[in-house]
Amino acid sequence: MDRVFQLFSSWHVIRWMGLLAFFFFTISLAFGMLGRFNRFRRHKGLFQLIHISSSWAGINACLVHMLILMIDRYQPYTFAAIFVPFVSDYMRAATSLGMISFYLLLVVLFTSDLLMSRLKRSVWKAVHLLVFPSWLLMLGHALWMGSDTSAWWGKTLYGTAVVVILTLFVFYLIDRQANHKRQLIVMEAQAPDDAGNALRRFLK
Repeated sequence: MDRVFQLFSSWHVIRWMGLLAFFFFTISLAFGMLGRFNRFRRHKGLFQLIHISSSWAGINACLVHMLILMIDRYQPYTFAAIFVPFVSDYMRAATSLGMISFYLLLVVLFTSDLLMSRLKRSVWKAVHLLVFPSWLLMLGHALWMGSDTSAWWGKTLYGTAVVVILTLFVFYLIDRQANHKRQLIVMEAQAPDDAGNALRRFLK
């Protein structure tokens, strides 16, 4: 019975919520990139649903992870130490990485859900790219501060996440370059027709 209560102690809940937050944000980032691939265009709606749902699930898990720190007996945090970077006395740099990651994700979600229709697409896309440094900061926070980093399953989790995201990112860049080349070919193919139409309009 004591083991059951230990599983729901503040320290364990903080651990599991932190791991869930990282898992959900990794899923969100992965499906966000998959949804941009032309070969998966017919599944874009499903990928977008997973992308958005896992983002909000990650934010909620992250909030629980942060707030329970205030009641943790082992290393309690003040409100300022949780929400203000570089204020905490305990592992200040590692703690701050997690906070900055959280705020970057909030900016991305806020602009995507509330301001997307009001922002220029170029601005929205630039802001949305903050997910990459945010995820890297979260990974750094987890590796530096996580108590499960040295465990075999912790290494497997973080190692798999890095391999998946890096692989998808490389293929995402390749796919974007291929799309750009296709657009140039189409533009070059249409150019003579456009020039001929302009000449005919001039002669008329």
